[in-house]
Amino acid sequence: MPRQVDQLPPDATSLARRLQALEREVKELRAARRLTSATIGNIRTAPDGARVEISQSSQSIQVYDDDGTTLLAELGPQENGGGGGLWTRGLQSPNNMSAYLASGLLQFRPVENGLVEVPASIYYDCDAFQYSDLIITSGSVGATDHRALLILESLFDGSAHASFQGENSTPCGLDILGILTASNFAWGTVSITPSAANTPTSATVSGLNVLGSTLIAFTSPLTSLPGTATTNNGVTGTSANGVTSSGLTVWLNRQNTTTTSVNWLVIGI
Repeated sequence: MPRQVDQLPPDATSLARRLQALEREVKELRAARRLTSATIGNIRTAPDGARVEISQSSQSIQVYDDDGTTLLAELGPQENGGGGGLWTRGLQSPNNMSAYLASGLLQFRPVENGLVEVPASIYYDCDAFQYSDLIITSGSVGATDHRALLILESLFDGSAHASFQGENSTPCGLDILGILTASNFAWGTVSITPSAANTPTSATVSGLNVLGSTLIAFTSPLTSLPGTATTNNGVTGTSANGVTSSGLTVWLNRQNTTTTSVNWLVIGI
């Protein structure tokens, strides 16, 4: 059986080294135990300038720009509770704006608190069975202001919808800077030469592809003599019939045989 003296280092130098290693391990063990119960004040990857901080006061991870003061991004809880997420920030005029992402909700608002009551947002919602919605909202400055919503929706029956509306289905104006086109609208102009004075004459318009289950048509002549009976030269009427998704028949009646252009419009509903 080995004696205790046989388990000791062979010389004083080796014994001192073992004691130093033991002291270091004890210190590391004590530090680890203290860390489990310690409160982190602020941890920085750099003393200033571009850096990442872990802040106990805000319970967040913060990323700073090269100037050391501009907060570019922050991962942490919301100020008013109700979850947390990732804020990204940037200096913009007139306010420092931010975007916030969490659980299908991306929000935008000025970084400074109190400038808006309701943030703008992009919201995704899906029940994985009946619908899948993407909702874009303008947000509002005042708590009682109505917000503008763009709703993109796909339903279980295979249909898809896009709608503009105010909050709680209130009216919402839509201004388009450009030309509006839609698959349920078709329009154009056709020229008609009357076969005789005061004799309705038609022209066929074809090649259309108007969407909609019910189709209606409107006509209007391009003339400066609408129904001027005293001159016996005027247009007394235009009309349309045979309206389908692929075409229509346009009619003109005039007091002479002058070739006349007629505007037409088909709407599918």
